Amino acid sequence: MIQDLRLWNRTERHLEVLCGRFLVALFCIGWSVCHIATANAQERAIDESPVLMVADELVHDETLGTITARGNVELSQGERVLMADSVTYNQREDTVIATGNISLLEPSGEVIFSDYAELHNELKTGIIDNLRLRMTDGSRLAANRGLRTADQRKILSRAVFTPCESCKEDPSRAPLWQLKARKIVHDEAAKDIIYNDATLEMFGIPVFYTPYLAHPDPTVERRSGFLAPMIGASDELGFIYGQPYYQVIDESKDLEITPIIYSEEGGILKGRYRQRFENGEIDFQGNGGLLDQRDDNVETGSQDPEGSIDLEGRFDFDRTWRGGFDFEQSSGRTYLRRYRLDSREVLTTRAFTEGFRGRNFASVETLKFQGLNPGDSRDTAPVIAPLVEYNYVGEPDPAGGRFQLDATVMSLSRQTGADSQKLAIRSGWALPYTAPAGDIYTLTATLDSDFYHTEGLENGEGGDAGRLFPQLGLNWRYPLARAGENYHQTIEPIVNLVLAPDGNNPNEISNEDSQSFLFDDTNLFRMNRFTGSDLVTSGSRVDYGFKTGVYGNGGGSSSMLFGQSYRFFGDGPFEAGSGLEDDLSDYVGRVQVSPTRDLDFLFRFRLDKDNFSPRRSEVGMRYQHPLFSFVADYVLLDDETNSDDIAGETSFREREQLDLLGTVRLSEFWSMNGRIVQDFSDDANRTLIASTGLVYADECFTFGLVYERSELEDDDIEPEQTVMLQIAFKHLGGFASN
Repeated sequence: MIQDLRLWNRTERHLEVLCGRFLVALFCIGWSVCHIATANAQERAIDESPVLMVADELVHDETLGTITARGNVELSQGERVLMADSVTYNQREDTVIATGNISLLEPSGEVIFSDYAELHNELKTGIIDNLRLRMTDGSRLAANRGLRTADQRKILSRAVFTPCESCKEDPSRAPLWQLKARKIVHDEAAKDIIYNDATLEMFGIPVFYTPYLAHPDPTVERRSGFLAPMIGASDELGFIYGQPYYQVIDESKDLEITPIIYSEEGGILKGRYRQRFENGEIDFQGNGGLLDQRDDNVETGSQDPEGSIDLEGRFDFDRTWRGGFDFEQSSGRTYLRRYRLDSREVLTTRAFTEGFRGRNFASVETLKFQGLNPGDSRDTAPVIAPLVEYNYVGEPDPAGGRFQLDATVMSLSRQTGADSQKLAIRSGWALPYTAPAGDIYTLTATLDSDFYHTEGLENGEGGDAGRLFPQLGLNWRYPLARAGENYHQTIEPIVNLVLAPDGNNPNEISNEDSQSFLFDDTNLFRMNRFTGSDLVTSGSRVDYGFKTGVYGNGGGSSSMLFGQSYRFFGDGPFEAGSGLEDDLSDYVGRVQVSPTRDLDFLFRFRLDKDNFSPRRSEVGMRYQHPLFSFVADYVLLDDETNSDDIAGETSFREREQLDLLGTVRLSEFWSMNGRIVQDFSDDANRTLIASTGLVYADECFTFGLVYERSELEDDDIEPEQTVMLQIAFKHLGGFASN
């Protein structure tokens, strides 16, 4: 019953002919139509759309008031175009009877095919035998007979619907799935497709029957109703079932509510509300429920309420200023991960406003954090209110130099631990110069002017502290280039001289924004290697290294950076294991190779200055092929690299980890994927995550089966194995495991 694409091609051919064929016939019919339209207007006193007709042969019977067209007939009235082998038009009754190879192009873009049709009311209503309909998204409807009514409905008898394409090798073969029904009603006004006595067939085999079924037609972007349920199972949570319901409130607001039941733990209720405004939007997500409690991962037999909130808002006030807020809180540290609601490690609550104008940027915000990692405590989590930042970059002065200013005002407090307030101003001036020989010099002068008030430091220090810290830097680069037949090559030696006093990191200053530090290729030539302003890179030093690259005319490239630093004055603020604890630093570098757009290789490293042994290594590779893809990430941080941080508060063990991810395309629609995360830290050699999956996906149906084993543990999170299943029918929905 489903028509193949040849009818669609024929429709396109007819439309081309309509634009430029049979001018004489068009003139004759135009005169006739004008005459007919005038007569009808006098008789009926109504306004009708004119009828334009083109054909190989035309017969006009003025006595009967009919026009009969034969051979490649094309008739247009209003926004509809009818094509057929033969058409008889009765202008008195506004009736069109068409036979043979009928194609009716609708204003919506749908195309109806048939062998016989009797249409009225400007082709809007009537009866169509052996109807075949191609919808705007490629979905198809077919029926023994179709009735088009005045209330914009198609009533189809003994009908079938499918969004699946026909088999290219055998169009007569049954599609992957289709819905057959005694009656199908396509309500064009409500945009619904309604089935009575429907049977779902897979590969032509009946698998499911329902007396009634309805779903939106393909033109609907969103609609209130039940969504695909969530079905799953877990060693810890038991059987999982969630049933979301989606409600469209109006054009700018919607709501989704999902009750979820865990057979071993209780249940929760999830909700999401979204609203758009003229100048912004809000997005609220919340969940909560009465859940079983555990002590040392042993059930206590009691149930307590738990939940989380995630509220986000963004607004544009004018061309300069914008603002927003985030409110993220969870009742417990492991709640979100245990019930597979979120995998974030830190929740951030903040309110902010920021403005951009010319070369100026300013922001004001407040922040509150909730850590979800082992060892995180609400009592030690900081609250920042306010944090004010300002940045200015000036225009070039007559000498070519440029002034820059960065200012920060911050007040930080904790329930337990250090409280601090600071005013930090970093001003600077940079002058670039290109010598006649082509080498480039950049002279930079900066001054840090800071004031701190600190209380509750662990070292017993505190009170007021001020700091003036100047730095003077001279950077020299000499880029050299040469061109080959199919490539060009560059090499650039770099020397960076930085002069600064020693010290200037007093114990009265609480280090809040410079705790995380890794010496690598990104900060080798920076004057202040810390990302924040609480610590400064004291002492005088010289950094040296080189950059080189080869760039093919076909798009491939390879590049490398390698360098080292030597401190010739002062002790510096860096602790043992950082790579900068001695006057002569470790070697750092980066190698990046991209021979094609499909292959990338990145190697970042830090090597011991004495024996070139790896102290830190990161290796990443990506390869994309039409038949398969592969991604690999490897990281190595030795035990000395992970020693106490700058603040002397945190200690890590040696870390070595490999993450492999691959996908293989088995056929046009079938694919397999797999992932493994292996931990080699401290000779552990254990698998943290291992998964494999099988996926089928075409234009109308998706099937996925995934197995995963996780060895990750926390207070009340145990290792487990899961099997995930997903089935989705286009337009009908489906179900997915958790």
